[in-house]
Amino acid sequence: MLDVELKCSKWKKRGAGEPRVKWWNLTRENAMKLAGRISNEGVWQKVDDADTMWEVMTKYIRRSLKKILGTSRRGGNEMKGVWCWNEEAKEKVKEKKEAYAAFTNSKMDEKEDISRVRYKEAKKVAKKAVAVAKSMAYDRLY
Repeated sequence: MLDVELKCSKWKKRGAGEPRVKWWNLTRENAMKLAGRISNEGVWQKVDDADTMWEVMTKYIRRSLKKILGTSRRGGNEMKGVWCWNEEAKEKVKEKKEAYAAFTNSKMDEKEDISRVRYKEAKKVAKKAVAVAKSMAYDRLY
């Protein structure tokens, strides 16, 4: 019997880590809420020590960001870039995955050719739908 343990940083599972602010939720509406909250309710006290005032304000701003935008933990099984997809893009990617599964499971030559063509076409359509959704999402942000 042989016990082997391989340590490689490439295969290390990501931990939960610190909660992070969901910056993708920063819309104009949320930005207005945040600006109003910080200007109206902020702890704008004059203190002799600038470092102390800075620490108090940064803590308040971070707390406000977490409350308005929300937080998330690192990791998870979500695909990157999904936040900007609309329903059409999600549906096209799902169709592409189904076509890929059919292509990899096909055994006969004729079915393999048909499923390969179907998969390539679905891949092109999904790529275009994701690009359009991503472009629309970035236009809304900026």
